[in-house]
Amino acid sequence: MPTEQQIKELAYAIWEQEGRPDGRDQEHYFRAKQILEAKEEPPLVQLTTAPSGMRLTTPLPAQQLGSPPNKRGTTSRRKKS
Repeated sequence: MPTEQQIKELAYAIWEQEGRPDGRDQEHYFRAKQILEAKEEPPLVQLTTAPSGMRLTTPLPAQQLGSPPNKRGTTSRRKKS
């Protein structure tokens, strides 16, 4: 959790960066708080390296994959009597 001092310092920096506008101190404060809290959140996905002995492969380009299977030959239709 960010400290009050950290929030105030970032809010001040945002205020200066925006040209020191009047009447937007609360907006700058809450934006600074949100930015600092987001930095402290753990990432949603943890990226890891492949286990030893495993080899990562790259996908084949689309032109080497060939065309999709023909759907006509996969289903059997009976003639209606």
